[in-house]
Amino acid sequence: MVPFRRLMMTAAWCCLALGQARFSDKDVENLMTNLKDDSKKFRSSFDSAIGTSTVRKTSREKDAKALVSRFVKETEGMLDHFREKKKGDAELQAVLRSADQIDAVMSEVPLGSRAESDWQKVKAELSSLSDAFGVGRSPR
Repeated sequence: MVPFRRLMMTAAWCCLALGQARFSDKDVENLMTNLKDDSKKFRSSFDSAIGTSTVRKTSREKDAKALVSRFVKETEGMLDHFREKKKGDAELQAVLRSADQIDAVMSEVPLGSRAESDWQKVKAELSSLSDAFGVGRSPR
């Protein structure tokens, strides 16, 4: 009888924990809005930092700036799509792929603490969105 009771207590606890992890549409929209705003802030710090980095005035600088620009547009598109359809799984996957590419640039080219701090904030928001959509993965 004790194992059954323990099993029931565990099941009840799991249900409560899962219930707390759910996000409302408004929560998801707010997360996406924050991501969009923080992505723009990151773009500004990234562009400044990469313009003075070791890859300045090269095709790598141009490619990296284009990647971050695309990322910002993807976050805006994801938010717009979510506002219209209340869905965003496919758009989130595209944003996560771009985030992985930005992660690679960030690890290869030292860009300073401001850009790194702004990027960590964006990654935390991506992780929350991944949880909200049940993607179960966040950028590296």
